[in-house]
Amino acid sequence: MEALPLKEILASLLKEFEAAGVAADVSREHWRQVYESNSLLKEFAPSRIRITEASVSLPLALAQITAPRAQTPMLTSMQLLRLLPASLPLDLRGELAEEAAHFIQKTKRMTFANKKLARTVVSFLAERVRDRKIPDFDPEATWGEMTGKVDKLREDFLNRTNQNPEREALFSYQTEELLKMGSDKITRFDLKIAID
Repeated sequence: MEALPLKEILASLLKEFEAAGVAADVSREHWRQVYESNSLLKEFAPSRIRITEASVSLPLALAQITAPRAQTPMLTSMQLLRLLPASLPLDLRGELAEEAAHFIQKTKRMTFANKKLARTVVSFLAERVRDRKIPDFDPEATWGEMTGKVDKLREDFLNRTNQNPEREALFSYQTEELLKMGSDKITRFDLKIAID
């Protein structure tokens, strides 16, 4: 038994309704011509029946629900290395990025879900730089700029992922197979279709 996504079942149903609409138009045109060619019926018009909506009840057996792997998106050491100011020596930037990455893995505090991500990152890095006397290093300007960059990175990430990942439900819809299943495994999907 092949499981089908619900969207395919619904698409097939809509296609059938469209085909039925075309068949109804062809039939109506045929009868219009018959009426016109018949001297007794010429003054009349064929009856026009219009269906405005249809209700469909589908028996469905849930076969599988696919869902994306749970993830906790975090700042990576490479992102941190790029975010750290160039006024810090390169070897120190690499060291700080690795320390921060280790801190991320251990505490999970530097995730993009953390509204105070920028403050958390900057506080962590500032504490490690404070005791080292770096010439020509302006902590106030440096950390202020980095806070803005982290906020921007977080905002970009959230804007890209603001939609929930699509989950796809796979349903079985073959009458003969459904009849073999227990009724507790079958649900009904009631659908009302407005026909224009």
